[in-house]
Amino acid sequence: MFNDIIITEDSISIENKGKGKQCFVKTEFALQRNNSDTQVILLEEPENHLSHTNMKKLIQKITDTVPKQVFITTHNSLISTRLNLKKAIMLNSSSSNSISLSSVPESTAKFFMKAPDNNVLEFILSPKTILVEGDAEFILMDKLIQRVTGSTSSELGIHVISVGGTSYKRYFDIAKELNLKVVAIRDNDGDYEKNCKELYTEYDENNIMIFADSDNERSTFEICVYKDNITICDELFGERRVSLSVQDYMLKNKAESALEILEKKSDSMIIPAYIQEAILWIKG
Repeated sequence: MFNDIIITEDSISIENKGKGKQCFVKTEFALQRNNSDTQVILLEEPENHLSHTNMKKLIQKITDTVPKQVFITTHNSLISTRLNLKKAIMLNSSSSNSISLSSVPESTAKFFMKAPDNNVLEFILSPKTILVEGDAEFILMDKLIQRVTGSTSSELGIHVISVGGTSYKRYFDIAKELNLKVVAIRDNDGDYEKNCKELYTEYDENNIMIFADSDNERSTFEICVYKDNITICDELFGERRVSLSVQDYMLKNKAESALEILEKKSDSMIIPAYIQEAILWIKG
């Protein structure tokens, strides 16, 4: 005689729960098994059907699972980074060769374990990437690429990621190990030599480049856009400012200003020279 084992929660069969709850409970059950013969656990895409919150809970449970060895297949950046990039092996359908990230610096692996949600897998699997600092650059970049090259970013195989300027080096560490082609577009923050050249001297590979305006008076993306497009920006934002100048208004409302330029003036705006250079370099 055989008896079926039915897993229940609050007297409700797990089979009658949602797919996300089924995934979480079954994975948790496998991780908690104390059978001494179970030394290896295989998990296939545990992120499927899970909310962001439950995914973080699952990551913590996997982290706490010892001494079992856990193999996970995933398409999720959060799982890959929080469980340590140095232990990740990348597989791509276009190649039979695997890519190990074991040589990524320990400090970079720890950064991504604790950093806000990121786009590491998108970065690793993209043939060409533009890193930008903020929302304004990200909002306009696809249109600027099309203006400069005559092709869309997807047609050129270029992926745009907003990461924040302080994270550039972490992405460069990965690009250095995997020979990924990447360009960073950043503000000079009032000191081009210090912030855009001296800061990145350790990255002299041909596949990594940093572009910024060399004029320290043009310290941010918004200032560069304004100075190159005074008439357009005065027309768009002049009437709504109160005590601020148009330039200061754009600095106080970065994303909103970029979105309005995109919708109304992106076909006629002058593109700052350093951004044109960066786009042409990554296009190759």
